[in-house]
Amino acid sequence: MNAYIIVEGRKTEYIVYPKWLEILAPALTRVDNVIDITENSYYIFCGGGIPSIYRHIANAVADINAFNSRSEHHIDCLMVCIDTEEESREYIMSQINRQLKENNVAPESFDIVVFEQRVSMESWFLGNRKIVGSNPSGEVLSRYLAHYNVRTDDPELMEIIDDNKDFQTKAQFHHSYLKEVFKEHRIKYSKSNPGEVCKPYYLNQIIERYKDTGHIPTFGRWYDFVITLQP
Repeated sequence: MNAYIIVEGRKTEYIVYPKWLEILAPALTRVDNVIDITENSYYIFCGGGIPSIYRHIANAVADINAFNSRSEHHIDCLMVCIDTEEESREYIMSQINRQLKENNVAPESFDIVVFEQRVSMESWFLGNRKIVGSNPSGEVLSRYLAHYNVRTDDPELMEIIDDNKDFQTKAQFHHSYLKEVFKEHRIKYSKSNPGEVCKPYYLNQIIERYKDTGHIPTFGRWYDFVITLQP
């Protein structure tokens, strides 16, 4: 299995996905250039956010078509990983299809598999129940937990806290919530240095949450697909 992966974010996704793939699909080898793909390998590219990722998806489809037509090796799928933020999966798919149509390209011998991160990747990270204490000492986290308990309720469904005007989007609030969770453990989190979430124990807690409760279903869809990539 060979994959071409486009992630939306310049920081978090580009750092975390390769680390998680090392854990879940260790037989896959990361290559630095598409032309280096051979067997059981993947290439990962940052789409540079919204809306530029849609243009890069169209370019990737053209690149994969060209690669598959001239190489002895074959790219089997284009994986697209993108935050939903305030949008829906249906909207994301419509934007991808529109861009492909405008560029007059279509996948010829491979599949496009879209994995939305609802609301953002930080929403997935909040799926670790063990790292969220039931009685936090911090005032901000206590308020967040009273607003929405991510230990018991699906983090993907969390709305912005009503009494705070600092957040323009749900993604901003989920990011702040995660930072406060880590602060309780004296761990720093940032999009450019996600650190702890890359570790096997942390990923395993997210997987356990999904399997036990069905929560974070967009993570589950990605996870269920990735474990099939092992040869």
